[in-house]
Amino acid sequence: MNVYRLSCYLLFILVLSACSGIRVSQDYIQGYNFSSLNTYAWLPNEDNRYGVHDNDLLAKRITLAIQNKLEEKGYVYVESASPDFYVLYNVSVEQKISTSNVSGGIAIGRSSYGGFGGMGISTGSQIDTYDEGTLIIDMIDPLNDELVWRGISTQSVHKHTSPEESTEIINETVEKILAQFPPEKG
Repeated sequence: MNVYRLSCYLLFILVLSACSGIRVSQDYIQGYNFSSLNTYAWLPNEDNRYGVHDNDLLAKRITLAIQNKLEEKGYVYVESASPDFYVLYNVSVEQKISTSNVSGGIAIGRSSYGGFGGMGISTGSQIDTYDEGTLIIDMIDPLNDELVWRGISTQSVHKHTSPEESTEIINETVEKILAQFPPEKG
């Protein structure tokens, strides 16, 4: 088992517990007939699996959330028949740097002997690092193996969530991504 990959996937769990908002976006083939899509199947990757490797708990949560949301939208999962589209998802975690041009503070105090102390002022920029996780959900046309729709979410990583919290955040993330699928006609 690759320690780096396992670490990335564990960090993605941390992403899901983010307190900040979940940012989502979509991209798709304009003019594609999304109204013809009724059935779906999971697209296996090169290892004949899909989703997250080395973390079956996270993979099951994400898979179930996607499947529940698609079924809620009226799509039917098929195993043996030829689906109208394939679903594939990927997760990643990257370390990011956040900077603030100005930060400062003022301190006023007095000495322990009753006399008055001094006052200090500091200014300068502040640099923080944080982990940002990304969940990508792809819809692929099985006839020509073409990506027809992609939903992306990003959010900050926070550590130590319970299984219930992770499930809740995964469900919220998937719901926000798939709220954009199929794309509305503009």
